[in-house]
Amino acid sequence: MKKEILLAVSCAFFGSCGYFSRSADDKGMVEDTVASRAVPSRGNAPGAELIRLFKSGIRTEAVDGSRRAVYIVFSPDSSKAELFGPAQGKPEMLDRRTLPSGGHVWNVEDDDTKNVRYADGCWTVSQRGKLLFRQSASDNDASLGPWEDSSYEGVLPAADCPGIRYQLDIRSRKHSGDGTFLLRLTYLEAENGKDAVYTYVGRRYTQRGIPSDKDAVVWQLVADRDEDVYNFLCDKDAQTLTLLNRDFEKNESGLNYSLTKIR
Repeated sequence: MKKEILLAVSCAFFGSCGYFSRSADDKGMVEDTVASRAVPSRGNAPGAELIRLFKSGIRTEAVDGSRRAVYIVFSPDSSKAELFGPAQGKPEMLDRRTLPSGGHVWNVEDDDTKNVRYADGCWTVSQRGKLLFRQSASDNDASLGPWEDSSYEGVLPAADCPGIRYQLDIRSRKHSGDGTFLLRLTYLEAENGKDAVYTYVGRRYTQRGIPSDKDAVVWQLVADRDEDVYNFLCDKDAQTLTLLNRDFEKNESGLNYSLTKIR
């Protein structure tokens, strides 16, 4: 079953598939940025490459406003940097080089390739002097507190299969409303009795207000690959997330559309 068909399963409950999508020292800094990120082990789940990016990658976003993203993954000794875009094929491998100033840059000998460097408190990706991608400033703002990880799970209704298991991991600074996410959707018994799993990574944004409550807190997840969007109403203790439709409304069927925090 293709992704479009599987999405239609859940679209039936909300009337439209628009519900799901809308049109210091460099080495030391590397070690701090890619510190171990604990993600619950769930076996050999599909989307292993995206899981690796979430756990070990530094997310940078296009400066042209297109929301395209590229992840930087450094080798353990930071001698190499891998550039990977969720929408691209083969990743680019770059080597670390020492600049006359004493700093470092990651590229290859051909100057036409991309360059990775740490500048003005953020990781950047440029090419021929033009800035292409930049890390979110909040990700490297220590004043926003330490990194925190949280996980949510729940099985939500579906029209043509027993349900869709949501497994959501969020990583952000303690006092930041932004962050990154890893979302795995398992359509139970959807393909000839077997589960179908889809994995997404992207950016988590925090918004305030929905039509029924101007003070409500909403977490909006925007996936990197197809810019699929998921809106969740977050309770005051962030223990429960309730899926909303594209108009930021709750489903009124009485069925469970909530995820529960597991850590």
